[in-house]
Amino acid sequence: MRAIITLLKFLLLSDYPSGSSINYYNDHLYVIGDDAGKLLVLDTNYNEVSTVRFFDYEEKRIPKTKKTDLETAVILDIDGQKSLLALGSAATKERERGILMPLSDNRPQHMEYTSFIKRLRHIPEINIEGAAVAGNRFILSNRGNENNPVNHLIVTTTDFLKRQEDAPVTVSELIIPFSLPAFAGVSELCYVEQEDVLLVLLSSEATGNAYDDGVIGDSYIGWIDHISQKLDEQNNISIDGIVNLSDVDPAFKGEKMEGICLAAIRNDGWYLHLVADNDQGASKLFYIKLVMER
Repeated sequence: MRAIITLLKFLLLSDYPSGSSINYYNDHLYVIGDDAGKLLVLDTNYNEVSTVRFFDYEEKRIPKTKKTDLETAVILDIDGQKSLLALGSAATKERERGILMPLSDNRPQHMEYTSFIKRLRHIPEINIEGAAVAGNRFILSNRGNENNPVNHLIVTTTDFLKRQEDAPVTVSELIIPFSLPAFAGVSELCYVEQEDVLLVLLSSEATGNAYDDGVIGDSYIGWIDHISQKLDEQNNISIDGIVNLSDVDPAFKGEKMEGICLAAIRNDGWYLHLVADNDQGASKLFYIKLVMER
């Protein structure tokens, strides 16, 4: 199977920093920056609808030593209502935190997931940068780097926040069986329920740890078919296919893609939104069509 990707539009958000996650629900996009003090809510034409203050920090960017480093977010059902759950990278003690916000009232609640992270210490270096919900499974991705060039998928249940010490957990290495110019770390996940496909967003960056930024390389969209079956087998999991976004359109060159979400599945393809972080205090949005040819 191969994927054909078409870039439909893109937009620079010069006033919103460090885009790290994007989610779609009810014709709205929820954009998070890993050092932004607020959540940005957009319509599907990328017009601002509202913002929600997450942190009491008035400057454009929260300093690196102080930020919670929200790197991934999902929308899921909690206590019968749709909620946005954003998670810090857990790369430091201060980042073992997150925010839970019911979409009915947009009131963010700060939380910690330290007890859960402690159960993952056999992973060489913690850097949670992706998440997806597949049925009752909650899938996290841990990003590797040049010194620890292995990505991991962490699978637990959607109620893991309430059961941090005893929720079931399995960890698998994520294998990339393709020749790439440099190591590519997972930066986000997106589950396509209708096809049981897990989309994997990856990017290359010249850094040897989970804390420092580095020179940005290429970004990729990979995919794993029949992901539910493969998770049941509890083996290491291989990406089935991959596309270098720099080969799709010049607009992707030099962009560190960090967020991806599915907006619609139509007869002519899957429609997705992506967000990139340029490490310079701005974000960029991309709207693409993806066609899977079997």
